[in-house]
Amino acid sequence: MFRRFILGATLLAATAVAAPAFAQCDTRFTFRNNSGAQVNEFYFGPSSNSNWGRDRLGENVLPHGRSVSYTPGGRGGAYDFKVVWASGETAELMRVNICEASEIIATRRGIEAR
Repeated sequence: MFRRFILGATLLAATAVAAPAFAQCDTRFTFRNNSGAQVNEFYFGPSSNSNWGRDRLGENVLPHGRSVSYTPGGRGGAYDFKVVWASGETAELMRVNICEASEIIATRRGIEAR
């Protein structure tokens, strides 16, 4: 019985140490416009937040063929993305694991994560 207790305590300790390391990751990504049209607005944030917040391009636009890099603050996890083109059309991409995606790409069909 004592041996089971030690094994259980060891597994619990290993899990506690690994959990914070998993929560932290490289959240940097590049947003590329490969859509053939100008992107006027770009929004992103944690999926847990229902508000899109501010336009991340600000006063700028992103012409076709251009890219911009971002480093979201905070932890990794699921993020949502929204693009608004000059035509007013929009596309959304939900629940992207920001720890695994290094590129968000606006395409003719919408948004992709890679």
